Amino acid sequence: MVDMESTSERSGAGIPPGEMGLIDFAVREHRSLWGDAWRRLISSNTARLGLVIVAIFVLSAVLAHFFWEYDPKIDLDYSLKLKAPNLVATEEIEGIHPFGTDKLGRDVFRRVVHGGWNSLRVGIVAVGISLLIGGLLGLAAGFYESMPLSRGGRMVLFGGIGLVLGGLLGWIAGQLFQALLFCLLGMAAGFFEELWAGKPERTLFFSGTGLLLGGGLALWVSPYTATACGVLGLLIGGLVARPLGGSLVANIIMRLMDIILAFPGILLAIAIVAMLGPGLDKGMIAIGFVGIPVYARLVRSTVLSVVQEEYVAAALSVGVGQGRILFRHIVPNTLSPIIVQSTMGLASAILWAGALGFLGLGAIPPEPEWGAMLGDSYRFLTTGAWWAVLFPGLAIMLSVLGFNLLGDGLRDALDPRLRL
Repeated sequence: MVDMESTSERSGAGIPPGEMGLIDFAVREHRSLWGDAWRRLISSNTARLGLVIVAIFVLSAVLAHFFWEYDPKIDLDYSLKLKAPNLVATEEIEGIHPFGTDKLGRDVFRRVVHGGWNSLRVGIVAVGISLLIGGLLGLAAGFYESMPLSRGGRMVLFGGIGLVLGGLLGWIAGQLFQALLFCLLGMAAGFFEELWAGKPERTLFFSGTGLLLGGGLALWVSPYTATACGVLGLLIGGLVARPLGGSLVANIIMRLMDIILAFPGILLAIAIVAMLGPGLDKGMIAIGFVGIPVYARLVRSTVLSVVQEEYVAAALSVGVGQGRILFRHIVPNTLSPIIVQSTMGLASAILWAGALGFLGLGAIPPEPEWGAMLGDSYRFLTTGAWWAVLFPGLAIMLSVLGFNLLGDGLRDALDPRLRL
């Protein structure tokens, strides 16, 4: 690769301007997209600031979790209740508490640092749930909106329908293995689509099989459960027996996303946690579920623009399979907006986890979590104990700010229109 210094030296040696342009073009051509993106990222003051804040947040949370042992169940000293921050030990306060102590005499600094691990877990897991489910749904909706369903696509689609609805049936009967059975039934319906195609025998066959699988196995539970599961199994079998086109599948997926978006996000998350019970794990599921439509709509819009490109048409013209086109040509070209949204989604997940913790629906006490710390301490502001609220609030604010700044920097760095 020709470096810039050698290029400038040759310029002084009398290379014509036209050849200089060709040399510069060659230099740029040898750079990878990710290399150029990294250079633009670190050249931005905003992105560097966000990167530093995120690095401090992640390193402190990880290192404290693994190398600074902390047991919140035994961390208690009423003699140090609501002590102001101090950097020098005194006769009254033997230890150093740079962030002061809370209502139970616990060191706020230690709990803020260890609370970062819980917030980081919530953000990563919640964004992972949203990205995995929403990304796959958006990928299917965008791709099959203009493409016919192949046999493999039908098997995946009908198998997914059977898995989801069969899981509901299995939950009713207490037999979760039925989710796998109905998944296999859906895959068989997709594979043997030509079996009695357009004839009522196909619907009767798969509906009857669903009735036997749902109602017959549920007889071991009770006759009433068997009746309910039999009816549901009948409906599942009839659904997977119907011919579903790609545009219909895309329309169904996006209408489901619109239904989820119709609910206020925080209220939907509170409802899910109230149904599942409090705890960080439940909060991760709730926040992840609420974020699914965001990623589904983003991925769908990106896929719709990529699928119109000439290289996709060329791959189809030479007989390349839909699966290879999807994961070889389309998915890599949708990564840039997904990476940016995931980074900003981490900030939103941390903020939402703090909101659930503040309402008592997040971490179960005495587990340290920033939102729960705010919920436990805000009432002591009237007594002058500002430190118990300030530092957990600053931790939430700085971590969210860091991820947002990093997301803004990534958005600019990964924009191909800015590539020089």
